[in-house]
Amino acid sequence: MEQRKIDKTNQIDETAIIGDNVELGKFNKIGKNVVIGGFNGQDGKIILGDCNVINDNTRILAGDEGIVIGDWNVFHNNMLVMGESQMTIGHNCWFGQNTILDSSGGLKIGNGVRVGMYSQIWTHVASGELIEGCTLFGKRETVINDDVWLVGSCVVSSGVILGRKSIYLIGSNITKNTESDKVYAGNPAKIMEKLNFYKSINIEEKYSMILQWSIDFVSINPEYNISEMEDHFEISGSLEKYKIRVVKQETNINTENVTIFNLENKTYNKNLSELERKFYKYLFNNKARFLPNN
Repeated sequence: MEQRKIDKTNQIDETAIIGDNVELGKFNKIGKNVVIGGFNGQDGKIILGDCNVINDNTRILAGDEGIVIGDWNVFHNNMLVMGESQMTIGHNCWFGQNTILDSSGGLKIGNGVRVGMYSQIWTHVASGELIEGCTLFGKRETVINDDVWLVGSCVVSSGVILGRKSIYLIGSNITKNTESDKVYAGNPAKIMEKLNFYKSINIEEKYSMILQWSIDFVSINPEYNISEMEDHFEISGSLEKYKIRVVKQETNINTENVTIFNLENKTYNKNLSELERKFYKYLFNNKARFLPNN
């Protein structure tokens, strides 16, 4: 680690092992006994974005095709992330403890995916000897689309595609492609027709919600204040040059030293200021998640 430039904003426990094939962003927190490096002697590049948390005893091991991880992801304790083929993980994902992510056949995980503890996502199957005629052998890419939620103790078979905003109740065994915006349960997992965990919210309601959360944020962070304008509001502090502006839709307002959170397309221009990080940390778990557009 002494020979590489690792940004000083990263918090890395002294017991963690970070391989030479790892490229770290900023403001990541890496816990005790974490291992990030090559898989079975392979050393594909592992790119880790900004503001991720990798908790104790988790191992992230890449094959020659590497692993790309975005921003604001949480990997809980004792996870195993590995495989020879490429793995990509978007932004704002959460993975529970003891979860397994396998990329032997290739794995794509979108944005805002939540995977409950003890779940397993597979991209390969292998059992008996090929020389004895065993046919239970194969590698197939698995795709987990945006905002999928695996509640916990779920198993995803190799080669399946999980539809956007689909939800899988605890203990689900997913063996086939699934539809977007549906709830599944069982072994094998089937659609629960009467269950729906989303409701329609218009832009004005979204704006009111995030305004109230922002007021609450300022109340517990008195070094900041909030100002309401006709079509947006801002959060700022007297000791910091950066501001936050929340708008309902795309704007041409000058963005210098301002992080703009756009409710229409759920994006923000990332500058990693202290205010931005505090505010987004307050939001991103279950209130609201945005994607960096820079």
